[in-house]
Amino acid sequence: MLKTEPALYEVVGRKNNHLWLEVLEGGDQGIRVSVPVHNSEYGENLQAQVLRLSVGDVRRFVLESEDEGRPDWRICEIEGPPVPA
Repeated sequence: MLKTEPALYEVVGRKNNHLWLEVLEGGDQGIRVSVPVHNSEYGENLQAQVLRLSVGDVRRFVLESEDEGRPDWRICEIEGPPVPA
């Protein structure tokens, strides 16, 4: 399993069941990844937080993926309150 360090992301798109996130800081700045809006791995609280995210939101996320070869990222943690843009 892969798990990222906490990083600041902006929600830059939403299409079907996926959010597009862009890394805003560090060595991975500018990289975009998609994460599912609905996922069976999300607990009830995390699912509710993910559903409230919209384009333009800036938050600190930790992402994880079961597959190390071709990561299929999902949010595993949302840290702290929203960050002002």
